[in-house]
Amino acid sequence: MTLLLLAGCGVTLTHIAVTGSSTATVEAGTLLEDLVGDLGFGEFVSMDLTEAQALQNQGVAPEEISSAVLTDFTLTATSGASDLSFLSAMDLSVEAEPYDVLRIAWSESFPKGSATVDFKTTGADIHEYVTSQAMTLTTDVTAHRPEEDTEVRGDWTVDVGVTTEGAVSNL
Repeated sequence: MTLLLLAGCGVTLTHIAVTGSSTATVEAGTLLEDLVGDLGFGEFVSMDLTEAQALQNQGVAPEEISSAVLTDFTLTATSGASDLSFLSAMDLSVEAEPYDVLRIAWSESFPKGSATVDFKTTGADIHEYVTSQAMTLTTDVTAHRPEEDTEVRGDWTVDVGVTTEGAVSNL
């Protein structure tokens, strides 16, 4: 009975972890050549969490998403340079009309010898971005190009809150 009373309230009842990854290749350059701007995670541009299999398996519709928070982002050098020390700083931001660009994760520490770096996340709720017509995730990078072409992989987890309507439709 309580579950039925909550069904019309739009209260978040459950959370689903949605994970994914994307790769980009950072081209080699001279030691003096800087890399500033977008690292080029092309798949992030079209990332559509509302189509994620974890949500589809639960029958969750976009209007049943009450929150979405990037909880983890990890960057790993998977080939080429043995570490990420060619990077100095990197920010991740989300964009969607009509909302402002929102920073959601960053790192300013890429120690020599570390092939994997865990980013700090802001904990910002991005569900308006996720459920908009077109959300993009962009990177802002300050770095020197690596000595050899280097493939990097970004792995992410978004905690998606589902309203009581979405949870009840799955009973």
